[in-house]
Amino acid sequence: MLRHGGQCILLDLRRQQSLATFQLDGNSTHCNNASFSRLRPYGDLLPLLYISSCYGDKACLVTRITPHGSTILQRIYYHTDLFPVAQDWCLDPDSNHLYAYGGRRGGTMYLKRFRLPGLQHSEVHLTDADVLHTTPIHCVKVAQGSKIKSGYAYLPDGDSPGNYWLHIIHLATGREVHTIDLNPIGLEPEGIDIQGDWIYISFHTPDPAHNKIYRFRNPL
Repeated sequence: MLRHGGQCILLDLRRQQSLATFQLDGNSTHCNNASFSRLRPYGDLLPLLYISSCYGDKACLVTRITPHGSTILQRIYYHTDLFPVAQDWCLDPDSNHLYAYGGRRGGTMYLKRFRLPGLQHSEVHLTDADVLHTTPIHCVKVAQGSKIKSGYAYLPDGDSPGNYWLHIIHLATGREVHTIDLNPIGLEPEGIDIQGDWIYISFHTPDPAHNKIYRFRNPL
């Protein structure tokens, strides 16, 4: 789990225990999203993470994490006027595609698909010429993390009571195929992952020590 400012917390969900807490090396960003890859170039227990800086340079920080700390191996950039304020990154490790996600608050959001860059360069600058496919998203008001899985995008949404949702989008058509109402929880969604038949969503709490993670049955 990542927090604003670059704090990393390793959790064992089965045992419901915290394993380690540390500051990510070279990362004091918003850490809006983190995607697990399948890459273990050093044989580590954890694969490389693709972490969104979200604001500022809006980079994707390819990060090696161990129980003892972290190292940024690569920075990926994509500059576009379509993402004027914030930009998210999400990885589809099954297809080796990387997605840039953003837009205008209350307007159209976009998922831009790229081939996943190799690790041979410490800095990569993607351009519009590298875009493989663009999916416009019309149902999300405020992007709150993202997950790509099996041809679908899972997009938490909202930052005010009464407007908390999870939208599930078919990437090939851009059609919303399912919506989960998150309002009964009463907290702002912050991050998402999928394991097996379960969707895990992290929710913001006033005290970070009381952070809550809920799981939902995947309707697909």
